Amino acid sequence: MKDLHCSCQGESHKATNKVCQDYSYSEISDRLAIAIVCDGHGGKRYFRSDVGAKYATEITRECVTTFIDGVGDELFKGAPFTQVSALDTEVQNDNFAKKTKVDAAMRQLFSAIIFRWREKILQHAENTPLTDAERETLEAKYIVDFEHKESLEKTYGCTLMCYAQTTDFWFAFHVGDGKCIAFDQEGNWSEPIPWDDRCFLNKTTSLCDTSALDEFRYCYQGNNTFPVAIFLGSDGIDDSFGETTNMVNFYAQVAKMFVSDGHEESKLTLESTLPELSAKGSQDDMSIACIYDDLLLKNTVRNIILWQRNNVLNAITTLNQKLEQILSKYNQFEGKRLFSPKEKIDMQYTVTELKRTYQMKRDQAKKYDRFSQELGEEYEPYNDELGFGEQLVLVAEHRLDEQTADAPITTEENADAVEQIESKSSEITTKDTDVDGTENNIGNPFKVDSERNDVETEDTCLEMSDGNNNDAPTTQSEDISQSCDETNNEETENTQDIAEDSTKDNS
Repeated sequence: MKDLHCSCQGESHKATNKVCQDYSYSEISDRLAIAIVCDGHGGKRYFRSDVGAKYATEITRECVTTFIDGVGDELFKGAPFTQVSALDTEVQNDNFAKKTKVDAAMRQLFSAIIFRWREKILQHAENTPLTDAERETLEAKYIVDFEHKESLEKTYGCTLMCYAQTTDFWFAFHVGDGKCIAFDQEGNWSEPIPWDDRCFLNKTTSLCDTSALDEFRYCYQGNNTFPVAIFLGSDGIDDSFGETTNMVNFYAQVAKMFVSDGHEESKLTLESTLPELSAKGSQDDMSIACIYDDLLLKNTVRNIILWQRNNVLNAITTLNQKLEQILSKYNQFEGKRLFSPKEKIDMQYTVTELKRTYQMKRDQAKKYDRFSQELGEEYEPYNDELGFGEQLVLVAEHRLDEQTADAPITTEENADAVEQIESKSSEITTKDTDVDGTENNIGNPFKVDSERNDVETEDTCLEMSDGNNNDAPTTQSEDISQSCDETNNEETENTQDIAEDSTKDNS
């Protein structure tokens, strides 16, 4: 078994001289493997959340160790994989009446963590008065609250995620956002801890909430089945990827890197590249903690690669469907002399999109070939009936030049024509599709080309693809691709406790 953890200061925090408010930890002993990630809230209200995250990590480690020593092996013995949502969700789904001894024990564990965390932050507040720098930036009401020791939980507020494994069982729990991703021996991935829909955009449940005990969700298993690798990541990671599948591809590449480059080299790679990922992605602090079985992972990597290659094949299928639509539109211009600016620009749109889509298909085909190479197979370079359109694109561009040579389109005609066909062009102009159908470009996760809106929330997302650079890099650490996309930063309605207690601002 191996463990790894690392955290980095977010790009936006560097720009505003704000400390890293994430904290991560991992350890493996004869009795216990444990990984923890805590993410301190970024708003001015939570001005000591970095301390809160550190204390939450330390206390969780101590409480989990005591918990495991106390319950022994019998509590989880033979238990199948079980997921338990936050209490209000369980009640809503009429599941609360089915609580077991495991559930009661887990609730005691969470109570102990909350109680000891609150004790610790109170002690810190009493021993560490407000600094001059804090007073200069804080609103008066927050200064009053702190000096009267009111709502201290908010001052130190953070999320908490933990995975713990013994030789006989494992469990994981979570309050707040971020993601936990597990791979099994077949290379399948899952999110073992139930998600909480209240964690949305810049809203999250939190250890500092008044109802924090009821917001914990968790999972466990005691029938001798364990994840081969499990990753805990703060929301700075998943906010950089858009679709979850793209984030899973990132972790898949990290898992492959463990095998190909070794543990120590992989750790150095992550430590040096997470800051760049933050700069081009969410710009938030980032933390990863991982526990993996290095021996089993060697045999699992093949299945992970097969999954990635199948995703690429699905993306090619989607691109082929798009190409058929574009070709159908292009064929409408066959043998036809175009006279109106609208027709000429319509053809120009079509030819441009045809060229662009064929290029995307070539990029995906290179990925497919790369995965086949990683599998050690003898293979023919990917091809299919639609091909890659090299000759067709040349002919199309030549025909377009002929159509516009005699009567170039004026600026006025261009504006009028574009306005007429703009909505029509959307029939063939769709977003780039990555391995799971989400938008993306070809690049490297540690080398990202992107643009980001200057917004105060943490919700710009960087979508990652399967992780293969088309230039055939020599190590897995160079082998992940990604690009930035913008998300809707509009705040949404949420539950009262989240809205009042845990609105985050990572400006």
